[in-house]
Amino acid sequence: MHSAAYSNPTEPPVYRGISAYWRRNTSTVESVELANLLGAMRKITGHLGCNIGTVSYAGLAGGGDSDIVIDPAEVMGRYPVPAAQVDQVAGIVIHEALHQVAWSEHMWCCLKQHDLRQANIPRLHRLVETAEDIYVENTIRGNLELYLAAARDKRFFVPSVSRPSVDALMKLWWTVTWSKDGQKVDDIYKAPLEILKELTEHLKDVALSVRGITQRCEQRAQLYRATWEKISPMLDELILLNKRLAWFPTSEARAAAYAKAPPKGATPLEPELKRAIEIQLAASSTDITALIAEAAGTKDVVPTSRWDFNIPAHPVIDRSLVGRLKMLFLGYSEREKITSRGLTAGRIDARRLYRAASTGQCFKATESRPAMDWNVTLLADASGSMTGIKWRMVENTVAAIHKALVGYRNHFLAYGYFEMDGVLMVSNLIKGDKLLSLPPNGRTASGQAIIAAALSMPQDKRRKLLIHVTDGESNLGLPVQAGIDFCHREHITLITLGCGCKDLSVMRDQYGNTIQFIQSFQQLPHAVEKLLRWSFMKASRLLGSKSARGNILLKDESCDAPE
Repeated sequence: MHSAAYSNPTEPPVYRGISAYWRRNTSTVESVELANLLGAMRKITGHLGCNIGTVSYAGLAGGGDSDIVIDPAEVMGRYPVPAAQVDQVAGIVIHEALHQVAWSEHMWCCLKQHDLRQANIPRLHRLVETAEDIYVENTIRGNLELYLAAARDKRFFVPSVSRPSVDALMKLWWTVTWSKDGQKVDDIYKAPLEILKELTEHLKDVALSVRGITQRCEQRAQLYRATWEKISPMLDELILLNKRLAWFPTSEARAAAYAKAPPKGATPLEPELKRAIEIQLAASSTDITALIAEAAGTKDVVPTSRWDFNIPAHPVIDRSLVGRLKMLFLGYSEREKITSRGLTAGRIDARRLYRAASTGQCFKATESRPAMDWNVTLLADASGSMTGIKWRMVENTVAAIHKALVGYRNHFLAYGYFEMDGVLMVSNLIKGDKLLSLPPNGRTASGQAIIAAALSMPQDKRRKLLIHVTDGESNLGLPVQAGIDFCHREHITLITLGCGCKDLSVMRDQYGNTIQFIQSFQQLPHAVEKLLRWSFMKASRLLGSKSARGNILLKDESCDAPE
């Protein structure tokens, strides 16, 4: 087990902490460092349980009722954040997460307090709050306990007053519980402190109990109420400074959550810093809403997430179609020169003339061959209307293009998108050499899906082609024009295939001249072949012009169904 006295050799001796040994994903850039630290805190809580919620900074988007909120002032100021500060923040986060694991809110529901006088309820709450803090920190052992110890000094702040107070007694109880050194205790605190020490021993037994979690909650509630009956006469002589109620009955029209309020006086993040942190977090998480909003330049987007729960696909591959597609990509691929040196015949190689007298291998040969370095992405609409034979044809098309491009330097991606509970889900249909599928569901959010697919394409010099297949108009999220504009700015050739569309005029209004229609999904594989051939020929004719760098716009008369 590491000791809290370990230090990072790259930092001054004053900054010591055990986090220096595992936190290597650091940065001197403020937004990147804060995002990395938040990601580290989320990983820590992920090991503690699944009912904890999300760790976030105060004011950061995406906060929910079960979130653990960090005051940004605790970590801002120096970057990378010193290990000592990271230890303290980790201790605070672990402490709050343990309250969720121990079901502290359920314990409050089990605690009997309706028969108390209104003046005594805040006193009981101070007792139970401190007892629950002591209990949750006794439920864990190992390295995580070291982080709790690093943050214990931040648990209590009691204003200095001349009269004895309940708050001072609770702080003394907390200090005595964790301190190995003897503490000087005033006479007025000795009797109640002995009762509280006895409660501490009972809480340790409950923490090690093998009973169910609900039984442990009920047992703690009974212990707290029994302790209150013993200690309440002694607390009448003490004043109460903090009269805040820690929990409210659900019958009242007030929040009932325990330990979910943002830290009092938390420093809000500046809007630009907040936006930068959200983008940094979205780049490495399943929630890519912030990336979509940044790319579109608006916040009016529906939540967007990556979907990883795929099912195996079973496509029917047309070998003749695969051969034609491969020849199509080979024929319109850029050419690269390959020079073979050290030959015994061919053109003279000035670099190898010194070999003429010895081996005679002073010749070279130059040939031109297809580069085969395409950057192609197929985006398929997987909304509820795509079930059945429609989605089967999409799977067959993905398989045919994948088979034609595999084995070269091409980069081929395929995605399906659908809506579930108001969230746009974007799923990868290719993982390595395996073809995947998904169950079509929900509404159509084509505008945001086009942006999501475009963002996933590699940022290199290869020609980028995005083929979008859909059977209806977009009815969720950003308009389609936002996706078209983003592809134009990123020099991505976007072509949409409308398959079996009911209202062609609506589709033309949304996609303009970037859409081509076919009558049925049985024509889809061959339509993709003709569309690729057309786009390659169009790009060749427009090479060097301004329009060749943007979307290839199809003329109105080209919107007929292919033969």
